[in-house]
Amino acid sequence: MWTTDRIVQLLNTSDRAVERAVVAIYQRQTADEQAASVTCHDNTVGFSGCDAIRGSYWARLIMRGYHLYPDKLAKARKMVVKYRRQLTEIANAKETGR
Repeated sequence: MWTTDRIVQLLNTSDRAVERAVVAIYQRQTADEQAASVTCHDNTVGFSGCDAIRGSYWARLIMRGYHLYPDKLAKARKMVVKYRRQLTEIANAKETGR
């Protein structure tokens, strides 16, 4: 069972986990939000409005096989820690097969 503390610890120690987290949050955006790189639904999943443009951009880069440069990775790490609740939900759903 994943906890938010365990997720934060993983994010603070693993660059790969940060990149996977960016993609996981992006994948929770609705199709129209992904297409426009915005947040337009108040559904408490995916990126918040202030992170949607840059988070979507980074996620698309990562999904194409690129890695974030160290300066962007540090910013992404700070950003995804804010989504620890969603990331905990995602990790626990994967673990239980839901």
